[in-house]
Order: sequence, then C-alpha cells, then structure tokens
Amino acid sequence: MVSLHEAPTWRPSDTATPQGKPMAVVLLHGLCSTPDELLSVNGPLRQLGCEVVPLRIEGYSFAADQPHAAARPFEDWVAAVHRCIADLRRRHPRVVLVGISAGSGLALASALDPAHPVDGLVLMSTTLRYDGWAIPPWHFLLPLALYTPIGRWWRYREQAPYGVKNERIRAWIERELQSRQVSRAGSATLDVGYLREHDRLIRHVRQRLAQVRCPQVLALHAEEDEVASLKNLGLLARGLSSASICLKTVTVRNSYHMISIDNDRQLVVKETVDFVRSLLPAG
Repeated sequence: MVSLHEAPTWRPSDTATPQGKPMAVVLLHGLCSTPDELLSVNGPLRQLGCEVVPLRIEGYSFAADQPHAAARPFEDWVAAVHRCIADLRRRHPRVVLVGISAGSGLALASALDPAHPVDGLVLMSTTLRYDGWAIPPWHFLLPLALYTPIGRWWRYREQAPYGVKNERIRAWIERELQSRQVSRAGSATLDVGYLREHDRLIRHVRQRLAQVRCPQVLALHAEEDEVASLKNLGLLARGLSSASICLKTVTVRNSYHMISIDNDRQLVVKETVDFVRSLLPAG
C-alpha cells in the first residue's frame, strides 16, 4: 500500500502550460483532509494524458502546519474551485471535477454556476445527507451543536471503521491518526466550524440540484457506506432528472465510505478513468 505523503499546494503559477493535454481533472478530497484520499486515481489519470490538479483549499483542507485552522465559509471553497477551473480553461478545452465525500458536494456546488462550466463530474460517496448504518440515532440533534453556542467547544473525533472495510488498511489509518493527526481517510478530529459549513454546503446543493449544469456525471457509491446510504444516489438522481444530464451510477459491494482506498479501489479507478477517457475530445 502506498505510504502517506502530501501533494503540493496548487497555485495558478505552479503549473506550466502542458502541451498536447486536452483535458484537465481537478481532484476534490473530503472535508478537512488532504489530496491523498484520491491518490489512487491521480496517477492513472495522468497516464491517460490529463493534467491533474489535486486542489488544496484554505479553510477546507487539512494543513499540517496549521492543524487547528478555522474553517472558511463554504462559498469560499466554491470560489477556490471556480478560480481553478478558470485558470485551467485557458489551457484546456475540457475540465472534469472528481470529488469524494464532501468533495462530491463541493463539485456539485461548483457546477451550479454556468460562468464556470465543467464537462464532467465524478462523484464518489456523495453525501447529501448523513444516513449510513454508523450514524448514531441522536444525529438529528447535530444542528444544536452546529448553530448554537452549545457546540462552541465540541469537536468531532473520527472513530473506527474510519470509512474503510479492509481491516489491514483500517489498522494502518488508526496508526497514522495517532501519530500524525491525519491519514489517507482524513483528519483525526473536525472542529464544529467545518461541520457547520459542510452542512450549509449540502443544504445549498440539495435545494439546487436541478440547476447543476454538466452534461455527464458518474456517481460511485458503496452498498455498505456507513456514512451516507445508497438513498443518496436516489436523491442525486431525482435532483438531476430535470436537468439535461446523463447520469451513470455504479454501486460497489466490498467497501465502506472511502471507496478510493478500500477493497473496491481498483474498480473505482477503472470506472473513473473510463469515464474521463470517454470525455476526451476526438482526434
């Protein structure tokens, strides 16, 4: 298994103009995490001939030098994706967003603005509502922590199974969280500010799914997702049904939430690469 390492922070000046690359792919990791969540698709997409941008966003991504940095408003997250899209559009005729977990919601929110068009979305473990088998019964009380002073000193702490069904990978993640406070599955803890902004993000997206502007969408989801059940795919399909969007859904059967690093990761990579390949300009 690949050991943890961090991808460099993206800035417009960091990337020289690639020659002969008709497609750019932006990778959007989960909440308060790092681009390592999507390392499994990074290399194969580069081999396909794409420019791949593992995007870091201030106030959304985990920062090793500022592990307790405050969350930024979700509108700032979306604005960062839009700036990245605009920069890539100067060099590439087509741009695709690939997101996992909260990154899927961020991809959907970014595709609401016709001023920043994208040609495809790959949505992994889309979380439009928390209803997986590991979500506790008291979850309906979460808004009290998110939107009242009650949650001012509360922090969410990640617990097993950490989104992973594979026990060997799960044990490795647990060791990483203990020693480094971050792993391929995300941060060990999340401040209430991050959870509040993510809640605002998914409320924003759910209300506007019919306004998503993107011709092709691939949604991959685990049958046993402990965070977001398969009902999320139904919400997505119903919401996108009124838009002129071709939606393909793929259900994987041997993973939990973090499908990009779990038992079905090879299938997830294959489906993602095949989808992006289908969007490459002819010739």
